[in-house]
Amino acid sequence: MLEHLLTLNVFHFALVLTRISAAMMLLPGFSAEYVSTQIRVFLSLALALVCTPAVSAGLPEVPSTALMVGLLVGMEAIVGLFLGVYGRFLLVVLSFMGHVVGYSSGLMMAQSFDPVTYQQGSLITRYFNQVLVVLMFVTGIHQIMVLGVLNSYTTFPAGAVPDTADTARLFTSLLLSGFRVGLQLASPFMVYAILFQATLGIMARLMPRLNILFIALPAQIMLAFAILITAGAFILRSMIDYLERGFGYLAMP
Repeated sequence: MLEHLLTLNVFHFALVLTRISAAMMLLPGFSAEYVSTQIRVFLSLALALVCTPAVSAGLPEVPSTALMVGLLVGMEAIVGLFLGVYGRFLLVVLSFMGHVVGYSSGLMMAQSFDPVTYQQGSLITRYFNQVLVVLMFVTGIHQIMVLGVLNSYTTFPAGAVPDTADTARLFTSLLLSGFRVGLQLASPFMVYAILFQATLGIMARLMPRLNILFIALPAQIMLAFAILITAGAFILRSMIDYLERGFGYLAMP
């Protein structure tokens, strides 16, 4: 009897650890390049150790064949990756907004590697990514993400995988809402860019011999920084609210 309980507990721990580890590979903040692998492994082990007793009642018995064990572990990994990809899709709004702001301000020429999204991006995008990750941990959004992984056992019990059609509709709606919110947050910079470029066009027609690029680029960057200082707090506050709502759907039991 004791041997059976030990085997069952170890099996349940392995299932929970698989789902949490797969989610930690992609969830914003936890999956950043500057978070070492050792920290992610330790955090996954600690969370699995804490969460296993809470969800063990809904986990299946140990299958009789190794094939069924492998299938269950694979399904848990798929659910964990789904949760992580969901979190990554929520950051589409930040990437889109950063690119729009970069093109509008003239800073898109300065590219750097972003350790949060694992791709080249403008300095504005990297700035917002770094600050947003810090604010996510300060405001407790990381707790909502962990709670969402735990409550995912209500929506996706062990052995179940997300429906393909529902997943496609969900990610499509996330992309559409991300582009809409990103466009709204970048709208001050878009209006500024249109007015600034129109002014440059008028100046070029009035003074053809004037080197417009030499004069305009520093002014464009300085004015864009002034708008960023003015609207930066509002943009970050709106992004935190957007992420809190998005991850809140996962945390709902």
